[in-house]
Amino acid sequence: MSRPDKKTNQHLVDLIGDLKAQSRDTGAAVWRDVALRLSKSRKNWAQPNLSRLTRHAPEGGIVLVPGKLLGSGEVHASHKVAAYSFSASAKDKIVAAGGETLSLHELMKDNPSGKEVFILG
Repeated sequence: MSRPDKKTNQHLVDLIGDLKAQSRDTGAAVWRDVALRLSKSRKNWAQPNLSRLTRHAPEGGIVLVPGKLLGSGEVHASHKVAAYSFSASAKDKIVAAGGETLSLHELMKDNPSGKEVFILG
């Protein structure tokens, strides 16, 4: 007998399945790591602020947040940021700094091998 899924959000269950399939297809461990992080309880998800993005993320790189990116802090460099969700102020500040916001599906499509992706969380 198989274990039932603990997640009830069908969009999230589909995303986790897609991440695992992408990891199997390309051999990239980054997608499996993100899938396992999103499989955990939502209270254990990463919720970094923009100030952490500014301090730790490489300039001009691709940043992946396996959770929600919050808008406290400032962004001074352009970053390509993918997250499960963004606060409205975080999205506005990233775009105003010349960066780009992506969903996890868009990042998987643009970068299937997961190279040069920095996980912030």
